[in-house]
Amino acid sequence: MQKSDKTLIVTCPCCGTVLHLDPATGAVLLDERPRKGPVKSFEEAARESAARQKQAKAQLAKAMEEEKHKSEIMDRKFEEAMKKAEDDESPLPVRPFDLD
Repeated sequence: MQKSDKTLIVTCPCCGTVLHLDPATGAVLLDERPRKGPVKSFEEAARESAARQKQAKAQLAKAMEEEKHKSEIMDRKFEEAMKKAEDDESPLPVRPFDLD
């Protein structure tokens, strides 16, 4: 932040906009936004869009495949837990109603 004679000059760390502020009121007198890069051609934008779409489809397919296997694993774990519960001969826990 720099201080001039009559204005404060502040640069935004997020977007890079340079703000000229009135120190007495805090009002923004001028804002200078950073210039954007060169404009891409339509063909370049279309290629990038197609690449992003292809990547998104690949990620979706991978997630769906993982989800399919996830349900199989959860089914196996449930079956093993059921077998363990059936074979367990420990006494039932005491119910609060039985204590009265």
